[in-house]
Amino acid sequence: MIDEKTLEKVTTNWLRASKELKFKIEIPYNILIEGKKKKIFAYLPEYGSKKGMIVDFVTKPDFLIDNEITKWAKYNDYYFSYINIEVYLVYNSQNFMESLNDWGCYSQHIPKQIHG
Repeated sequence: MIDEKTLEKVTTNWLRASKELKFKIEIPYNILIEGKKKKIFAYLPEYGSKKGMIVDFVTKPDFLIDNEITKWAKYNDYYFSYINIEVYLVYNSQNFMESLNDWGCYSQHIPKQIHG
């Protein structure tokens, strides 16, 4: 379970990255699974696939993923990624650039590769 202070810090860092690196992000993001709203960390409409991608966290010690989210993403043709929350606790633009470049950009309005 992720505590509120950690979530707030990581959210702030992702929002900062979106402004500095000029990409769109929606935090938090809700999806419907079997008629029930499920909150996930973020949606990036320009990355991962033509429909965008959803991002959620994994944490120590188990780094468990949420199979409901995975199943929803695959069924609805969204790219998905589970990221280690600890990587984003301290702002480092390089970490964000690496993730975005790994996921791939599907927008015509921003460069395919982000450089610092």
